[in-house]
Amino acid sequence: MSSSGTLNVIYDGHCRFCIRALDLVSALDTRRALRFYDAHQPETFARFPELRDADVEAAMYTATNGEPLYRGFFAFRRLMWAGPLLWAFLPLFYFPGASLLGPPIYAWVARNRARLGCRASFCALPTAPRVKGTYDKGQPARL
Repeated sequence: MSSSGTLNVIYDGHCRFCIRALDLVSALDTRRALRFYDAHQPETFARFPELRDADVEAAMYTATNGEPLYRGFFAFRRLMWAGPLLWAFLPLFYFPGASLLGPPIYAWVARNRARLGCRASFCALPTAPRVKGTYDKGQPARL
């Protein structure tokens, strides 16, 4: 994490499924190490210009000083390090093969958000990353 101990989470603020999932994560963040930013707010892109062309409606991102951007499954896995109550979930994100299985599972959930509780019309979007230098599938994502 950054020297301030915070991890920035950029998410789709129009998606009720995403909001509910991050509400749960926030409740477990006893250190208050996570800062949440709605990708639909203009100030988010002013603060994180590297995400200006990102597929922020299709995947969550995490950003902090001194680390690459993380996207999707890897962003979710990164935020599990934020506090002791979240650490209980780390074995799910690091079991053998998790780096191979996690991204397609995350992509399936993202594509099926409407069935999982998001009623917004834009919840079924493609999930291909578009930000150079973003950690996705174990390596920097392609544009």
